[in-house]
Order: sequence, then C-alpha cells, then structure tokens
Amino acid sequence: TCDAIKCWRSLQYLRLAVGETTTCEVEIGKSYNDANSMRPEIPFSSYIDYLEQFAIEQQNQKQGETNSEFVYLAQNDLNLFPIIGDDIPIPDLCNDATFDVGEGKLYQTMLWIGPIGTVSPLHYDPLDNMLIQLVGRKKVVLYPRTEEDKPKFEKTTADDKYEQINWHYAGTSGSQYNTSSVDIENVDYQKYPLFKHAPTPYECIIEPGDVLYIPKKWWHHVRALEVEEDNDTFFSVSVNVWWR
Repeated sequence: TCDAIKCWRSLQYLRLAVGETTTCEVEIGKSYNDANSMRPEIPFSSYIDYLEQFAIEQQNQKQGETNSEFVYLAQNDLNLFPIIGDDIPIPDLCNDATFDVGEGKLYQTMLWIGPIGTVSPLHYDPLDNMLIQLVGRKKVVLYPRTEEDKPKFEKTTADDKYEQINWHYAGTSGSQYNTSSVDIENVDYQKYPLFKHAPTPYECIIEPGDVLYIPKKWWHHVRALEVEEDNDTFFSVSVNVWWR
C-alpha cells in the first residue's frame, strides 16, 4: 500500500496501479443534473489521458480556464480499483457501532477524480457521509436539515391560499428527487423565488487530509477549486464513505 495523499498526486501511479484495461464510468457535461450530460464507461487509462491533456490546456490559459469539456470520474465504487483502495483506510466509525454514529454498518465507498472546476450540484444523500479529500481542494456548501424538519408555508394567491415552501426545488425541471434545480452559484430568483427561504448555509474548503462529515439528508454542493500556490495540482481526488 501507499499513502494516498502523496501517491495519488501522480497520474502515472494511478494509471499503473489501476491498470490499462480497468474500466470506469464518467460524467460528461456541466453536471449530472444537466439534461445533456452523459455517463459512458471508458478505460481508466483513457481518463488519465484526458487529465493529462487537460493539464496541458490549463497551463496555456492565463485565467485558469480551459476549452475542454468537463469529464468527471464521479461516484465509482472504490472496490472496482482494489490496489488503490488499499491505499486509504476507512474511518473506524463507519463500520463500528460503538462510536454511536448511526448503526456502524458500512454501505459503500466511492471514488471521485476530476479536473478543477467540476461540480456536484446541490443534492442530499439518504445516508451519513464522510468526504475524504486526498488531492487538490474543494469548496463544500452545506444546508442544515433542521430548517427542513419544520415545514413552512407561504401565501401564494390573493385567495389566502398557502403552499409548502420547497426552497430546494428538488425533482423539478428534470432533476432527480434528491437533486435541486437551483444553481446556487448563480441563483435565478425569478425562476426559483422560494430559494430565499433556504436555511443559512455552512461553507468550508477541504484540503488533502481533511475529512468532512455530512449528515444524512443535509443538502450540499461541491466544487473542485484551483490550488493557486501549486500549479501542478490541476485535478482533485476524493473518496466518500456512506454508512448506516
């Protein structure tokens, strides 16, 4: 095994450790919430080729932007990559009921690799989540569940009719039931006026070695950030652990 924080910075290590013939699923497009997004299966080595090409284009851009289409190795079962899976220990509390955080029953461990700028749109997970950052930085915005537990209502017509405030607009405009249609980085309040009722969010930036606990059903949005002091870090790698 090897230290994931150090070794996973090397695309060559990932290529050799995973293997040329191993396949992975990738998201192509702005996010999985985009109606035009696709999720094909490709060789892992082809994805490493994409990241290497992204790095070349990144270095040629003054503003840190690229013309390449975003391709995100998102939510792939880490068990499909056993050699690199051995590089990272899973927190004990995810598989040990004595910690009294849920039932201590490990459900699934997922791998996320993507260039800077990749986004997971506002969504929630039905299980407790441990987000482990290994390469690069990510900004995470979390909306606590406490406000959601008490339904609020807003007067919507002159007839004194009220409707429940679903500030997140989950499941609308083609979104999945656990995914918001709202782009929280550029909110269109004319289209999504109830978003003004969203609870005050928590924001944090996680770096290599950081572990963020995201309670089940907390809405959260994630973006991979540029590492300004490190021009060689043009991609991000995370592992998340779901448990009951």
